[in-house]
Amino acid sequence: MNDEGIFLTSGDVLQVLVQQPYASEQVLQRALADHPEVIAGPTTAGEEAGRLILVRREMGVPGVAGGPAVWSLDHLFLDAEGVPVVVEVKRSTDTRIRREVVGQMLDYAANGVKYWPVATLRTSVEERAAAKGLTGEELVASLRTDIDADEYWQTVEANLAAGRIRMLFVADSLPPELVRIIEFLNEQMSPAEVLGVELRQYVGDGHTVYVPRVVGRTSAAVAAKVSSTGQLWTEDLLLEAARSRTTPSEFSLIERLFEDVHRRGVKFGWGKGVTPGASGWYSAAGVTSPVWNLNVGADNPTARAYLYFYLGELANRIPVGLVERMAEVLKRIPSMSAKIDEARTSGWKKYPSVYLDEIARAPTEVEAIFQAIDVLLEPPDTRPTIGTGDREPHMPTPQ
Repeated sequence: MNDEGIFLTSGDVLQVLVQQPYASEQVLQRALADHPEVIAGPTTAGEEAGRLILVRREMGVPGVAGGPAVWSLDHLFLDAEGVPVVVEVKRSTDTRIRREVVGQMLDYAANGVKYWPVATLRTSVEERAAAKGLTGEELVASLRTDIDADEYWQTVEANLAAGRIRMLFVADSLPPELVRIIEFLNEQMSPAEVLGVELRQYVGDGHTVYVPRVVGRTSAAVAAKVSSTGQLWTEDLLLEAARSRTTPSEFSLIERLFEDVHRRGVKFGWGKGVTPGASGWYSAAGVTSPVWNLNVGADNPTARAYLYFYLGELANRIPVGLVERMAEVLKRIPSMSAKIDEARTSGWKKYPSVYLDEIARAPTEVEAIFQAIDVLLEPPDTRPTIGTGDREPHMPTPQ
């Protein structure tokens, strides 16, 4: 019996794949660049990070603002929540994996979060997208269908400013000394995460299987992350943050949205991300559904509060004709018209959004939001409703 193999059946044939070391560090690095899903995995607190997109291999890290690159990071990825994922790769045969790699990682992380301009990261992603025959927006959307590219890059910027990054040490085998360092750092650091991924390779009969094992998710580390980032926003906390981050007209719109849910809605959904967020739920065609999601924005001068609409979720729950009627009302908002058309063309897979500063001082555009909700709340006709009931929507944790 081979306890270090993987047994693969192909038809009636049993094939044995045996563990095999990587021929070189470049082979391992190339595997990560081509298949980042193998290290996407769970976060410390247990949420699934899902997909990753590669920003750049050999990412330069400056030592001063606007300066030249002093270090070169093996890989920089981004996840669906806009969290930068800093990856350093070493084979187990490399003696630097036991001590030197830790100092390297901390250099990269400390200087990267401080000196990486978001515009540079965005340009790198657009260059990679172009090489695949895609736009930057399309590559970002591969992380999650409801992402708005501009809002996503604001979230990346907010995460960098807050030091919310994920550091990954990747190797075919992680030595016990490094595992202990990873566990210690992950228990002490917040909101940054420090994890290790042991990525073993099994080969045989033309097949290659990658088997990842995550280390660093100790109970103490999980407790530290949950206590620092897991608290839900509340109405009072969100309004307090909004009062200082938005203009009076924007704040008035936010208050009106909340009052509308209290008056004729069902409930709120509260985010637990870096920036304050909430969703408004209503009973549409007899089905409780999320209708809008509000994000107040990060606490910095460039952040903008925005609102997006769950047309995709609604189309899965209620008669699509009702969603069409709501969309037509929202098209009265000039900055949303093209986004509504794109959402319709995609089969309602995109979630049209609008920045509050674009509409808050235009009474007719503000009214269009509440008139669109009016359409959903009209008494249902005799058509059968379609949907999945009172389930949580597929939505980003507001950042």
